[in-house]
Amino acid sequence: MSALAKPKRYRNWEGVDPRPRVITIGTFDGVHLGHRFLLAETVKRARALDVLAMAVTFEPIPAMVLRPDAFPGRICSAEEKIQRLAIAGLDEITTLAFSRSLSELSPEAFLEEMHRCAQPIELWVGEAFALGRNRSGDLPRLQEIGARLGFNVHAVKRLADDGGIVSSSAIRRAVQEGDVAFAERLLGRPFRVTGPVIHGAHLGRTIGYPTANVQPAPELVPLADGIYASRTTIPNVVTDHPAMTYVGTRPTVNTGARLVETHLLDFDDDLYGRPLNVDLLQRLREDATFEGLNALVAQLVRDEAATREYFSGQGATPTTHSSFD
Repeated sequence: MSALAKPKRYRNWEGVDPRPRVITIGTFDGVHLGHRFLLAETVKRARALDVLAMAVTFEPIPAMVLRPDAFPGRICSAEEKIQRLAIAGLDEITTLAFSRSLSELSPEAFLEEMHRCAQPIELWVGEAFALGRNRSGDLPRLQEIGARLGFNVHAVKRLADDGGIVSSSAIRRAVQEGDVAFAERLLGRPFRVTGPVIHGAHLGRTIGYPTANVQPAPELVPLADGIYASRTTIPNVVTDHPAMTYVGTRPTVNTGARLVETHLLDFDDDLYGRPLNVDLLQRLREDATFEGLNALVAQLVRDEAATREYFSGQGATPTTHSSFD
């Protein structure tokens, strides 16, 4: 498939014709560096064998169905996940509707259905991958089932750096703790909050720091409260803007609403109602309560200076982005 071609998308195997394929399976939340390595191996093998490359994923994320009280939240939306899978060079993406009944399937039943619908000649997974009831379909069992059905099962080692294994759970922990710089290392890009700019209390403009406010999607893993250096982009606009972003409930003015409030540096335009991407780069400080607006403004001046110093150290200039970003 050419780099510009869009992969075909299927839902629950509907419309998939049984043709030879190399398939990879995963939740792929965040499409982080480890996922991208697995996807690249899948595409490379498919090209070598001159067959189709397919990714199979699940929505909702299984943990949202099986452990909703313990699941901290998604790294990216389902839509963004599919968009990021679509730029990995795949020919096809199949999304399976995840449910408790699907989770109760045996590994044999799942792979037999996949084989009947999609005719894999190879299956590529991460080394810690497992599927089926009680995660009983670990790598040795998948390889055994695959051999019986007539396809090989290969595993790729999990990526690691000096911070540990690259995993979605490690990224979620980093975001919750405010370590967005570490999350960026594992993702290969900054953690992003996206949404339309909404009206807030309009306090920022009166104190010299107008903000573009975005309500984080409730299913996303929550960011730690505080002030962040960030970059903002307006979809389909080719420049980005250095910014400082506040995450929290604004205890000094007691509004109670939890928002992502972003002050774009050296920018003055009306963004209300427009979609905005906010990429969190570095947490500069924790949230705090101040004795009145004067103390708050004085701290914001210091925060702006710290933000500008961060970008000065990064050699920040407006940069161009793809149409996806």
